[in-house]
Amino acid sequence: MAKLGTGIATAAALLFAVAAHGRQAAEPSRYEGPVIDVHLHADSAGQIGPPGQSICPKEGPLHRMNFDARGDWRRALVERGLDPPCDDPLVGAPSDAALRDLTIEQMRRYNVRGLVSGPAEYLDDWVETAPDLFWPSTKFYLPSDSTPSPEDLAERQRLGTRVALSEIVNQYAGIAPGDPRMAPYWEMAEREELPVGIHLGIGPPGAAALYPEFRAMSPLELDPVLRRHPRLRIFVMHAGYPFLDDMKAMLYLYPQLMVDTAVLQFQIPRAEYYAYLESLVRAGYSDRIMFGSDQMVWPGAIGEGIDAINDAPFLTFEQKKAILHDNAARFLGLPDGAD
Repeated sequence: MAKLGTGIATAAALLFAVAAHGRQAAEPSRYEGPVIDVHLHADSAGQIGPPGQSICPKEGPLHRMNFDARGDWRRALVERGLDPPCDDPLVGAPSDAALRDLTIEQMRRYNVRGLVSGPAEYLDDWVETAPDLFWPSTKFYLPSDSTPSPEDLAERQRLGTRVALSEIVNQYAGIAPGDPRMAPYWEMAEREELPVGIHLGIGPPGAAALYPEFRAMSPLELDPVLRRHPRLRIFVMHAGYPFLDDMKAMLYLYPQLMVDTAVLQFQIPRAEYYAYLESLVRAGYSDRIMFGSDQMVWPGAIGEGIDAINDAPFLTFEQKKAILHDNAARFLGLPDGAD
């Protein structure tokens, strides 16, 4: 009888262990809730070249380029976009209307709302077409004759026609964040509590050949700005890639600073993206990372970016949820429960 009792107890323990394992396996590993994309573009399908160009998201645009200085880099990129060396490229939208409609389709499929910027004629059309999906933002390029004044930006926010200053692309003109001409804009953004996103780190591959004034800029360039404006609500686009140590230093120094993941899901090899993201997470900054797609002419970059976060083997479910939704909701000041 004793042996029988022991056997029953052992069997019960095994059943309990199997049941516990089953419950553990049933716990979610993929985040399927609402997503916030802080980096969307309403623009022309020809903004980076002839419409319909494609790109390989797992390998990045430099995969097997074999370029030398005897050729023309812009032409080489266009030729690559028309014949990408992979089986599953992100396909560029063939027209302006298709870019808008396919972006909206991706956003509805993945339950996404997003911060979007672009030329007014495109931005207003996209927001009017899907007002439930887009928060309109002001794209900012200091050298442009059409650059709004700080007062204009503040008024746009008060009227609700623009809810953020994003993205600031002064890097393409070689203008650093600490440039004196930016001082009144930083002052206004801090005073009005206006969310700001700034392009730092890399640009397109071979950016110096495409934009003669473009300069690689480290996130350390933000140091004088954040010292003067400690209440500035700002995020570094592309997580400052490839300046990993500089980015971690700035996140450590300025707890209010945020980053987004935009473009990294297709502009660099996936293994490199994961290594960069994992280092930021390992350093303790999973609550400072926001999802961004930077879909430009590739609507599929939205789903590709969300899947890349969900497939990251080093992220917990809670970290995926934070990156894909919660961190941006907190940064944008959304009410609890709002998406």
